[in-house]
Parts: sequence; structure tokens; C-alpha cells
Amino acid sequence: MLPIFATWFTVRTPTLHGIPFAFSFTIICALGALAGFGPALLAIFVSIISFNLPFSGPLHSHFGSGQFERSIVLIATAFFITLLSWKQRSTERKLRSTLASLRERTSALTQAQQASDLATWVFSSKTMETLWDEGSPEIFGRPFSDLNRKALPLEFVFPDDRQHLTDAVANAVQTGQPLRIEFRVVWPNGEVHWLEARGSQVAGSSDLWRGTTFDVTRRKVVESALIQSEKLAAVGRIASTIAHEVNNPLESVTNLLYLIDKDDTLNPTTRSYLSLAEQELSRLSNITRLTLSFARSGTLIATVPLAETCDAVLGLYQHRCDILEIQVKRHYSPGVEIDIPTHELRQILINLVANAVDAAQGSVRRIRLETFVDNKRAVLLIEDNGHGIQLSDQSRIFDAFFTTKAEMGTGIGLWVTRELVEKNGGTIAVESGDLEDGMSTRFSVSFPLAASRAVEVAPEPSAGNASEPTPSSTAAFN
Repeated sequence: MLPIFATWFTVRTPTLHGIPFAFSFTIICALGALAGFGPALLAIFVSIISFNLPFSGPLHSHFGSGQFERSIVLIATAFFITLLSWKQRSTERKLRSTLASLRERTSALTQAQQASDLATWVFSSKTMETLWDEGSPEIFGRPFSDLNRKALPLEFVFPDDRQHLTDAVANAVQTGQPLRIEFRVVWPNGEVHWLEARGSQVAGSSDLWRGTTFDVTRRKVVESALIQSEKLAAVGRIASTIAHEVNNPLESVTNLLYLIDKDDTLNPTTRSYLSLAEQELSRLSNITRLTLSFARSGTLIATVPLAETCDAVLGLYQHRCDILEIQVKRHYSPGVEIDIPTHELRQILINLVANAVDAAQGSVRRIRLETFVDNKRAVLLIEDNGHGIQLSDQSRIFDAFFTTKAEMGTGIGLWVTRELVEKNGGTIAVESGDLEDGMSTRFSVSFPLAASRAVEVAPEPSAGNASEPTPSSTAAFN
């Protein structure tokens, strides 16, 4: 209908008689561009027919016999343009299909990157700039806009790893060898994450590198746990061997002490020393059986007074406190008892008291022990006025083989202490800083009250609200 209308409109419009095919040509091209090749081809044939209809007579009489030839040329031109339009539309459809497929693959790649914590990048050794894929996970804990156009994100890298990363990249650029390096980064919230970067030169280019960087923090944690497990297993084997070897001379010394005890000529003082030696020998025997808590002891659980055991352990360190002029203050609430193997409680107290004695410093060195009941749990506080524990170390202080004593520490004491506390249903925590009464470090140990005392003992105020100790419950020696 449009080609017929174009012919009719041209006949009725004198101004179009000079260019009689212009309107038809325009319509044919428009149909080719908008509707496609088929409708445009149909319009060409309809246009040819319409020029021979009765109402087109004036055009034929005005232009003469050359009109038909010119119409054929113009129609052929319209056909050619329509064909080009059809090719263009076909190309556009293919491009749209390709673009949709590319978007789908890009989306799948982005999902895979997000799931694997893997970021992709392109590095130019010529401009020393790195371009990061915006679809990658933010493995640096910050948007990639903060990283783009920088050679290396050194300001976000852990200080100790910056030089190592710089040297590795420089060596790869110089030699052309593939890059593979592990380094740490610091997130805005202070967390430290491990990253691994891998890259290689783009084929055919001497200055472009393409690669990936992914988060390996979980792998590092697992590796650390495996190494820790191997260390603990090795310590367990060594401890078992030592316990076996030490038990033999212990039995001999025990027998000798028994024979000495039968001597009627011993004076009371010597006999008291002998009794103390037998107690310590028994404790040493229990320690060897525990073998650093790797061997499970079958010792029966007993109801143990917490204050009496604290005093017994403090007695072992009295001579050392005298030499170092350490003031020891004790504040015990009466009747605080827990159900625990006696030698395990002694081992816990020995480790904590020994650390407090080692840490105490200043012109007046002080340590403090306190026991009380809180919510039907027995609580023991051990404090010292030493240099304290750094905040970064407090989360690791109970880890095996971690120590703040440099060459003097083994990193075993507090780990064993926590194992023994948790084995008996207790909890242990550490605080460090400016505490009350000039103290700097406090270890808090909590156990369930002994079954026989859980109902009888009334709750006492916590350490921060504790009343002044009475003379009967406080002692100090210099």
C-alpha cells in the first residue's frame, strides 16, 4: 500500500513531477531498513506495477519513453540499498547475539571469581600500571578504584612483605619468567590476609602481563594447624619418652626416701624436710605421668579447697619472692572448693604463679591472688604489676609454642594450663592494661563449684567490687 500511495501522491503533487521516483525510493529504503529484506523487495515490485496503473498516466505522458528505463535504474538502486540494509540488520543480530553470549560468559566468570576469591589483572611493565577487573572480589578489602593505575598496591601490603613483593615483580619483568609470590595485606578493619599472585607475559607482547591474585588465608590457616599438630605430636612423643626414662630413677628415689624415713635417729626438722621432699616427688611423678597433658591420667577427681592449694603453691615460690623482694597479697573467700584432680590444679597454679613472678617489676614488685564465688562458679584471679601483654599477643597467648619470653620461654606452659582448665569444665581469660591497684596483667580462671558446695556458698562480689580483705584472709611476705 505504501508504494501505491507514493505513486498516487507523486501524480497529485506537481512539485514532485520533476523527481517522480523520489518518494517511492524513500519508502522502499525505509521499508528495507525497518521491516527487512522481504517487505522491501515486495515494495519494489509493487512500485513497478503502480507506475503502470491508470492514475499514473500523466507521469508517462510528461516524461515520454525514457521514463521506464529511469524507473528501472532507480528501482535497482533501491534494491541495492535494501540489500545493504538487510546485511546490516543481519550483522547487528549477530553482534547482539555475540554480545549477549559475552555478557553471559562474563557473568559466569564473575561468579566463579567471587566464589574462589580470585581477582584478575593486567600489568604493563612499560607504564608500570596495573588494571584490575572490576568484577573481581575485593581481596584487598577495598574497592579496586583505590588500586587501579598503580604499579603495585604496596601501601596495603604488610610492611614486612613489601620489599619481597617488589623484588619478585622486578625479577619477573627482567627475566620474563612467570610470577608466583605469596604476601600479606592489611584490610581497613585491621585483619591480615594472605594473598598469592600468579602471572605471565602476554604472548606477542614484551611489556604486558596478565595474571590472577587470590586469597589463600584459609589454606595458610590449615597449613599452620597441620604444622602445629606435627609439633604437638613430636612433643608428645618426646614427653612420653622422658616420662618413661624419668620414672625409673623416681622409683629408686622414692624407695630411698622411704628407707630414710624409717631411721629413728632423724630429728623433727629433718623429718619435716623429708616429708616435703616426698610430697614434691609425688607431684613430679604425677607430672611425668601426665606428660604435658598428652597422656590421659586416670586420677580420681577430688573436692579441693582452692585457697589451700594456692597457699601450697605460693610456698614453693616463697624463697624466690624473698630474693626478688616481691610482695604477695592474698584475698580468699572462705569455702571455695572445686572438683578436680589435685595435681592438675597444682599444675595450673604453678604455671600461672610462675609467670606472675617472672613478670613482676618496678621498684615495688607485686603479685596478687584472689578467690571468690560468682554465679555458682569458683573464680581465681592472679595479677602482677609487670610490663603487661600487648594486645596483638593476647589472642595467641594460649597457643602452643607461642611465647613472649624470647629465648627463655617454651610456649608450652599456658597452652597446657588452658588444656587442663577446659578439661575440668573451666574457662581461662587474660586482661592486660591499666588495671586497678597498679596491676597490669590479670589471669582469670573459673571452675564450676564443687557439687557439695554449689548450694551452700553464697555468691561473692566480683574482683572489681571486692571488699577490703580481712586480716584472716590476707597475707604478704617480702
